[in-house]
Amino acid sequence: MSNSRLQRFYLLALIALFTAVALARFDLFCEAYRVTLRQLARGGPMRWKILGEIFLFGGILLLTLKIIPARVDVKRDSLLAALGCAAGWLIEAWGTRTGLWVYYTRESPPLWVVPVWPLGVLVVDRISQAFQARFGPSLSERAQGALCWAYFASFAAVFSAFAFRCAPWPSCAAVLAVVMAGLAFRMRPGDVWPMLAGLLYVFFADFWGTTNNCWTYYPQRFAAGTAFGVLFGMFLDSAVVLLCLKAARLWSAALPRPKGGLGNIGL
Repeated sequence: MSNSRLQRFYLLALIALFTAVALARFDLFCEAYRVTLRQLARGGPMRWKILGEIFLFGGILLLTLKIIPARVDVKRDSLLAALGCAAGWLIEAWGTRTGLWVYYTRESPPLWVVPVWPLGVLVVDRISQAFQARFGPSLSERAQGALCWAYFASFAAVFSAFAFRCAPWPSCAAVLAVVMAGLAFRMRPGDVWPMLAGLLYVFFADFWGTTNNCWTYYPQRFAAGTAFGVLFGMFLDSAVVLLCLKAARLWSAALPRPKGGLGNIGL
């Protein structure tokens, strides 16, 4: 199949996925539609808030539809999507059951959120490659490595401070240990690009989700609590995405390369 046909296939597959999720939870789709119309009808600041949320959600959606089909590698992308689904379900189950965040449907975890994770992994993968191509030549490997370890330390500090309330839970220590071990394992300077891409992408996604109360972090009832929750989400989600990318990279490196071929494209 030609590259252009694969790109069209990717685009149609994304549209089909969004449609399937909307139809599977048509009740939530209809409810969101009615609430949006009511709030728009109120006018004033509320109307501008809703319009801003619609604009931000539309931008995220259009970015997803544009950037994922821009680079296609079916085997690699399938592996990334599978890892994203598994990691997303696990982290959503852990976070909602410990009460660190809650969705407005009170599901733990909501299955309609899980498809967002493989899409996020693929989007961050594409953005990180663009960042590396654009900024990589101007940043030395030593500087990239320093940024990686700064991210590592920041993740540990933000996670520990935010998740302190569930510190007695063994699962909290387990998540922290697994993620930190995964980040440190075979860390390389190039990991800084998915780190930065993940932080940026999750910021906009979490900003949208918390402003319309699609999900709520536990400290949002306190002053500046929303900002703290978004910061936690940025580091946790971007770290989980990076672990998916690293796992796929290690898996690809372990596979035998075909003789005389170009092999799999590295991550």
